[in-house]
Amino acid sequence: MFIEKKVINGKEYYYLKHSFREGKIVKTKTLAYIGNKKDSDKIRILKKKFNGQMLVNIKKELFEIKDWNVLLSSKDREKIEEIVKQFSLKLKKLDESTKKDMFDDFLTSFVYNTNAIEGNTLTLKETDLLLNKDLTPQGRTLREINDHLNSRDVFYYLYNNNLPITNETIILIHDKLMNNIDERKGYRLSEVIGATFKSTPFQYINTDMNLLIKWYNKNKQALHPVIIASIFHHKFERIHPFYDGNGRTGRMLLNLMLFRSNIVPIVLSNKQRKKYYEALSTADKTGLLEITEDFKTLVKFISTQILKTWNTIFKQWG
Repeated sequence: MFIEKKVINGKEYYYLKHSFREGKIVKTKTLAYIGNKKDSDKIRILKKKFNGQMLVNIKKELFEIKDWNVLLSSKDREKIEEIVKQFSLKLKKLDESTKKDMFDDFLTSFVYNTNAIEGNTLTLKETDLLLNKDLTPQGRTLREINDHLNSRDVFYYLYNNNLPITNETIILIHDKLMNNIDERKGYRLSEVIGATFKSTPFQYINTDMNLLIKWYNKNKQALHPVIIASIFHHKFERIHPFYDGNGRTGRMLLNLMLFRSNIVPIVLSNKQRKKYYEALSTADKTGLLEITEDFKTLVKFISTQILKTWNTIFKQWG
């Protein structure tokens, strides 16, 4: 093990790293972020944590070539493939007016739930009246109203525009979601205050987002669309690139990726918020560019929500 120091904008940052050799190939793994000072006590504790067997497992993961499509069960894969067929037929068959009604029906549920997860207090009925009848509920904040209207508008913007997964697209989605809510634009320039998990230090956000997008483009053909969308969602939320709106932006990106693959966009239910957060946190110890078995819970959760959204919303139309 060794300590690596990085100097960014005149400030020092320390990392515990370890190199592994497999024949002539050497790979280096960042084991832990130490902090902005070389704390010998913390280093000693961290070194003790990474015992021999743990290092053996890390080396195995680094050099092991595995088909990670096994993260999605064959049963769920078959069900999703059938949904793709049925959804594609439905989109061809329905006239534009009925198709719009179908997506409005989906959006009522999606917008209500994605914003309720973040604390929005509008009820499902109030969401329906606001989005579909232009009736503004009484006693709700302007932020909550804009939260809903922005989410609806962003979804249709993505539906009508074939945007690539880039930093520019991600920042654009966030800006539109935060319109008249938060004036801070672009990736954050300071740490997250009061966070319950460790996000990317703000100095490395651009680097990590570039790495994530590169990872996505490298793996999107090899991995099943549900798997790569699920894993990307976790890695994006873990980086936490914005001051606010990371969850809403991440769920919109998740649906953009699914829809691009002819899979129905999904509703992540507020009632399932605990399971959703638990599925995300299960993979938290996985490195930015890594795939491990820890993603199986999240992939299962997302695939289940796809099936549920199809059966409760889209299947009913046409």
